Amino acid sequence: MAASATAEHAQAIIDDQSLVEEQLWEELEKEDIPSYIRESRLEALKKQSQQYHMMKEQQHGEYTLLEDEKTFLDTTTSITHCVVHFFHPDFRRCSIIDGHLEKLSQKYFETKFGRISVEKAKFLVNKLKIQVLPAVYCFKKGIVVDKIVGFEELGNTDDFRTEVLERRLAKSGCIEMAEDEAPKTIFGVQRSNKQDEDSSDDDDY
Repeated sequence: MAASATAEHAQAIIDDQSLVEEQLWEELEKEDIPSYIRESRLEALKKQSQQYHMMKEQQHGEYTLLEDEKTFLDTTTSITHCVVHFFHPDFRRCSIIDGHLEKLSQKYFETKFGRISVEKAKFLVNKLKIQVLPAVYCFKKGIVVDKIVGFEELGNTDDFRTEVLERRLAKSGCIEMAEDEAPKTIFGVQRSNKQDEDSSDDDDY
């Protein structure tokens, strides 16, 4: 999986492909590159633009509410990489996860980010055996490839940085961080006794 474009970059390609082509030509002309390679890169850009158009229609670049289980199944089975948060509207830590996933949805355009209320997904909750919230599931072509339950893997603290969740999601393969952002440690935070005590704050469902 190639590193994903940001929503802003993807929108630029969608809105003005001709401008992006001009910028690409300027870049290529600075190098001694055979014409057939230039044409190949331009063709790849056109295909990328078409792909981004389709993704935009599927609300990539947005953190969307999946209204029901049918919408969830349609989304996770039709899109290659999905990150879905199973939430309860009254659970404080679910709101914290929402804030971080909102940011990541704009940074990783090629991955679809969504959320579904456990109150609207009784069948899925039973099938996936979800007992603790928040629960973030990673899907690849409709198959669960990873999950993050509660805050234990995020440092057992409510004030973890978005980068901590980002690094954890990168392990699933649903997003790919730029090399200079690759995780240097598993959690990206230093655990403490206070953080361990906070683990009990995850909500049983």
